[in-house]
Amino acid sequence: MPLTLPRLSIVIANCNYAQFLARAIDSALAQTVAERVEVIVVDDGSTDASMAVIASYADRVHILAKSHGGQASAYNAGFAAARGALVLFLDADDWLYPSAAAEVLAAWTPGTSKVQFLLDMVDGAGDPLHRQVPRELHDTEAAQLLRDCGAYGSPPGSGNVYDRGYLHQVMPLDESAWRTGADSVPILLAPAYGRIVSLRHALGAYRIHRPLDDDALLFNNGASSLQSEYQRICTGKRAVAEGLDRLGVPRAEPLGLAPWEARTVAMCARFGGSQVRATMLPTPRAAVWQALGSVCRWPLITLQRKAQLVLWMLGVTALPLPMAHRLARMHRRRAGLPDRSAHAAAARLAAVKSRF
Repeated sequence: MPLTLPRLSIVIANCNYAQFLARAIDSALAQTVAERVEVIVVDDGSTDASMAVIASYADRVHILAKSHGGQASAYNAGFAAARGALVLFLDADDWLYPSAAAEVLAAWTPGTSKVQFLLDMVDGAGDPLHRQVPRELHDTEAAQLLRDCGAYGSPPGSGNVYDRGYLHQVMPLDESAWRTGADSVPILLAPAYGRIVSLRHALGAYRIHRPLDDDALLFNNGASSLQSEYQRICTGKRAVAEGLDRLGVPRAEPLGLAPWEARTVAMCARFGGSQVRATMLPTPRAAVWQALGSVCRWPLITLQRKAQLVLWMLGVTALPLPMAHRLARMHRRRAGLPDRSAHAAAARLAAVKSRF
């Protein structure tokens, strides 16, 4: 007897993204297995026209309007209202492709804590950048990487679908600690609670608001500065350590860094200013040495790639400031891997956009 597909709750957390919100909602409603999907839109105290956009979908989505409390607060409210066996937290500036729900539901099996998939990167206007995130997707290796380094290759929030039972183990989230970057907790701890299943093709679009040569030197959308990005990494490490300790799972002490985190540490030590350097324990120099050691110990990249990363980090931390800054900007422009079928991705993205 064939298994009945579970239901999927798509929770769209929004704050002042009225100009993008309709596309996110439309994409959730346009899933090819719409009968297996419920859509919940949480507005976290927007002051723009978001509520007017959301109200136009009143007969098709579950609407939650709340005072502004931050991303964790919106996640908590959306999860409390969700009834699906699986839950996807879709950022309001991203969107899903029509087959996303069907492919995730088909891939899910009991004992899976998370199904993850690639996302096509788009710019602020929604045009394709011919790249995908993340650089690496880790599944069978994820649990060991989590124990050693507190991180593994995962997409940003919109590329993850969680088992409801798993989420009950880690939610509600601490709303004071995760006003932004709340997707870190369910993403990071998932390998400790079950299998990770990877779908190694893009099932949605991830909007990058910063130009690739932005002086902030940041790649993702979550942090506003190197200081806040460093704090997010440190808070994530604490969450992983506490979660593993709570489960009685042996782990490294201290937890190492993934290569992408090590790069951030190097940039923070050089460009983060006195405020961020003051938080780098025991000293900025020691933090950089830990980052270099973590790159050397990371098991899933070649010796050549390790050497390149180490040389890049040494250049960022030791070259004269103008040269170091130029090196860091060059890395950001090249961040992420080009899509191996960039033309196909662009055509697919254009086709999906034309449906909305």
